[in-house]
Amino acid sequence: MTVLAPPLRHPAATLLTLASLVLAVLLGTAAPASAHATLLFTSPAADATVADSPTSLVLVFDQPVSAGQDVVRLSPAAGLGTPALSQGGRTVTLPLRDKLAEGVHTVEWQATARDGDIMTGSYRFAVGPRAVALASGQTTTAKEPVATAVLRWLLFAALSLLLGEAALSGLTARVPDAPPRRPRPWSLPAALVGCAAALTLTALVVGDGSVRSAIDTRPGVLSLIETAGFALAAVAVVERRRAWAIVPLAAVVLAEALRAHPQAEQAVAGPVLTFIHLAAAALWTGTLVQVLRTVGAWWGERTAARALMLAYARLAAWLFAAVVTTGVIAALLLVPLDDLFTTAYGQVLLAKTGAVALVAALAYLARHRLRRTTSRLPRRPARLEASVLAVVLVLSATLTVLRAPADVGRPLSFAPPTTGPVVPAGTRAGEIGVSARASTGQLIIELTAPQVGDVSKQSYGLSATLADPRGIKRRLSLRGCGTGCFYTPLTWRTGTSHLTLTASAGEEWAGGRAGLAITWPSRPDPALLREAVAVMKKAPRFILHELVTSNTALGLGDLKQLPITGKEFLAAEPYGSGTAPVTTRLPDENGHRRLALAYPAEHTQLDLTLDETGRILHETLTAPNHLVTRTFVYPEAEEGAGT
Repeated sequence: MTVLAPPLRHPAATLLTLASLVLAVLLGTAAPASAHATLLFTSPAADATVADSPTSLVLVFDQPVSAGQDVVRLSPAAGLGTPALSQGGRTVTLPLRDKLAEGVHTVEWQATARDGDIMTGSYRFAVGPRAVALASGQTTTAKEPVATAVLRWLLFAALSLLLGEAALSGLTARVPDAPPRRPRPWSLPAALVGCAAALTLTALVVGDGSVRSAIDTRPGVLSLIETAGFALAAVAVVERRRAWAIVPLAAVVLAEALRAHPQAEQAVAGPVLTFIHLAAAALWTGTLVQVLRTVGAWWGERTAARALMLAYARLAAWLFAAVVTTGVIAALLLVPLDDLFTTAYGQVLLAKTGAVALVAALAYLARHRLRRTTSRLPRRPARLEASVLAVVLVLSATLTVLRAPADVGRPLSFAPPTTGPVVPAGTRAGEIGVSARASTGQLIIELTAPQVGDVSKQSYGLSATLADPRGIKRRLSLRGCGTGCFYTPLTWRTGTSHLTLTASAGEEWAGGRAGLAITWPSRPDPALLREAVAVMKKAPRFILHELVTSNTALGLGDLKQLPITGKEFLAAEPYGSGTAPVTTRLPDENGHRRLALAYPAEHTQLDLTLDETGRILHETLTAPNHLVTRTFVYPEAEEGAGT
């Protein structure tokens, strides 16, 4: 069979595709003797996550290839060295001149096979801690949740005291005949505590203590911005330029806004909501603390103290409105109503809401007493209000280390890496290729439509129903993991489970229903593949019956009968070298052994049925653009006469 090369990533793509279709028609009855290069392995592996940036990209093919300077394009762009060929031209190695940033990277490759055909393809991998890589820079789970929550509270408290002290200057300026006495400033100790907390959080995020690692990661950069913000605020205090501290403190609030949960739901509105919410809450808490300290310093100056508390009350009313409004909107973004009482995040959020309501009641009581009488200041309600606001900051810090319920259903930008052995399966639904990978605790399904134009903009839809080995059916809840990629956590039962899939790809391509069988647990058996290849290389001429289709809705294609030897057949097969990235033994069928193969970098799966001698009896090959069904008929009588 002649495999059509995917379209190239340049303006000649359409022309080459049409030319390939014409050649397919002209050569449709020819034997599959051409030897197309198949990408067997990559490093980093396709659809995998690596902890650190690789120093090079390695592509291993099943046959020698020639590779020019533009053999690989990396997105996001990074500096690539000169490609080097090794192992007889089968391995292409490209050194990386730049360290890759944390997140998802796409490799588009182009190589010339020994038959002169230009082969292209693409695959993805991710760099960084698993949670960061999958979320592509979005909120991550803290490594040390308790320590992180404590440090985040210290950071919030320091920020509150610094902002409160700055606000106090404005409030006291409004008090007629304000006494000159002031409490001892806390701004420098607060700035140093905030700097230490931010620096420790940076160390927790990075892990290895390397400044370079912090610079190369989004969470690390944000933590360094917070560290620098508090450090600059401390410098401003030492230089007696307290007003200058507002700018670096605003940078601290902005960094927190870019790190927090809402930005993962709304890239622009989320950070704006968090910025307003955190700034208002910190200013509210810090200002109240500083006002109470100042009232204590003005002991005996009841008129001035009352005027100061009235000025604070007017400011607090606006801050309360900002905190409540932004908090409600952020909660609606992050927490479905059904999850408020059933998830840890929802329960802590309810506790925070109750605390804010208590603060509002205490503030109202203090303001009511303040306006009703001039002989007594409402110190006790105000102190209780400050204490509860401190608890609000504790709950806010706790929320930063909890996973928001909305995260559970948010599409990932990258498929989770598989754990342990993999059971591959493939089929076709109409014109859509279906590739499935079952591994411990999860199922990943990838859909591919014919490549025309920008494939990243292709929309896909998928629904799936699973019937486990006991016959119990349930609908699977699928989560997006990139273009055409769907993921669901799944506990596999021993035996064969059956998947029923309904796939679609917009209005351009015909979709449909398809079925897959997944036998668990996985039974890797590369030795059986080597045995089959060794036997097939010795097979004399036989008849290959082949059906090829690009749209299963129109059938399996027209039957072709090709006389061919085993060696000629293997020359065109991806497993012709006797190896495959994934090799899994399937249950025997009618006394025949079965084998499943997968080539994740090329989204190709095969199902082989072998006779007792190791010869292939049946083969089903699922590739992005076609489904091939083959039956092998051997001339047993002639073999007997020859021996």
